[in-house]
Amino acid sequence: MPTPIQLDVLLPVAAVLLAAFSYTIVRRVRSSYGGLPYPPGPKRIPIIGNLLDMPSCEEWVTYKKWSDQYGSDVVHVDVLGTHMVIVNSAKAANELFDKRSSIYSDRPSLVALNTILGMDWAAGFIPYGARWRSLRRGLHAHFHPVAAKAYRPLEQHAVHRLLRNLLQAPESFSQHLRHMAGQVILAIAYGIDVRPQGDPYVALAEKALHAVSLASSMGGGLFDLVPWLIHMPHWFPGASFKREGRNWQPHVTAMIDEPYALVQAALVDGTANSSVAATLTMQLNDKSTTEDIRLAKILPGNMYLGGADTTVAALQTFFLAMALYPDVQRAAHAEIDAVIGDSRLPDFSDKDKLPYVSAVLKEVLRWHPVVPLGIPHRVTKGDMYEGYYIPAGSIVIGNAWAIMHDPATFPEHTQFRPERWLAPGAPAFPDVAFGFGRRECPGRFMAQESVWAAIVGVLAAFEISPVEDDPPKELFVSGIVAYPEPFKCLVHPRSEAFAALVRATANES
Repeated sequence: MPTPIQLDVLLPVAAVLLAAFSYTIVRRVRSSYGGLPYPPGPKRIPIIGNLLDMPSCEEWVTYKKWSDQYGSDVVHVDVLGTHMVIVNSAKAANELFDKRSSIYSDRPSLVALNTILGMDWAAGFIPYGARWRSLRRGLHAHFHPVAAKAYRPLEQHAVHRLLRNLLQAPESFSQHLRHMAGQVILAIAYGIDVRPQGDPYVALAEKALHAVSLASSMGGGLFDLVPWLIHMPHWFPGASFKREGRNWQPHVTAMIDEPYALVQAALVDGTANSSVAATLTMQLNDKSTTEDIRLAKILPGNMYLGGADTTVAALQTFFLAMALYPDVQRAAHAEIDAVIGDSRLPDFSDKDKLPYVSAVLKEVLRWHPVVPLGIPHRVTKGDMYEGYYIPAGSIVIGNAWAIMHDPATFPEHTQFRPERWLAPGAPAFPDVAFGFGRRECPGRFMAQESVWAAIVGVLAAFEISPVEDDPPKELFVSGIVAYPEPFKCLVHPRSEAFAALVRATANES
């Protein structure tokens, strides 16, 4: 017979399982749509559905295997009554996220991010509606293709600092990449000139983004599949993330509060640099609404959030690829040497003359998309696709990795081959690297500019090679943004002439 303590544990568990069972049955009864089946997927177990089938790492690979196994570009799983549909082809992604965007642009509740971490100000996570449209308009105004080119001087300056840091401490390349990305976005969003080393605002972003990564990979995702877990005590199986998330939440709050407070103080004493935050704050007046005031704070915060993470992941992936594919690096070196020589470093004026380097960038984003599964969408009304029924309220995930690894479009898809983008009849670059449909990343144009500038600068001045007794492995950390697993590589100047060019950038104004 259970002790009183055991009953305290068992009774809530039994009640929840009974509720889940009832909820699942009701959902299934209500979800019929002319007798159409759900998309195929793993066999469900009563009550828990496919809970035990859900992968814990590199989910994008498992979802692609399911697609191949069941012969369908969309697959379906049911986790404790919550329907999830994974989209694994460009054809299905275009049909659902683009052509039917009016019903596929919403977000699920994203409890771990929006409720526990308090990120209901982030455009990427909030529901589709008026507030999202307002944020989207503001971000597009500063990041559309023409506007993105205005940031080139800032990006070039940050890249030159990156090159100097690599020359001084090559073993810390990963930290230098984060510093470069932070330098660019903090200057644009807040007018902050970051310190050459150990900047507190770069460190602040790193802590907050680490929390976001954990929220999406360490049990936080279960809250989105089973939202009622938010009401469970932290000791309940799967609910311990509530406690951990509350420990991380102050870092997320500080990320949006502290740099904006710095701008407000600088505006008062007349020392504010030009920035998005300063411009929006100065535009506020007696007629400004509460939402206008909020937007002045959260719009630059969204830039800070979106620009600080994906750029770093893409550049870390580039370093990994160069360490693993020396032939690609040699080809890039040859193109840069033929066009530029060794008397100067490249800049944006060289971009059109360096097609192979641009192909390296495309291949970085294809070989391992930095957001391999996008951010989950939610379909707002029941829908049909290829004879299958997708219930209203389903979580719908676009598998960018699967699309970028479609062997019919990308032969030798596991290999890093930039030349695939230069061959006659080469495919157009899929936009899915930056999200799907109306929720596509508004900062994608600036992100590509920053990553290209860093790639060409590093390739011009340095050679990247594996550590002989510790070669890197092609492994990635799961999360909304997927980074390579930490790895070591050797980074050294290609010649003393290039080292001198890098050192000379310290004299730039």
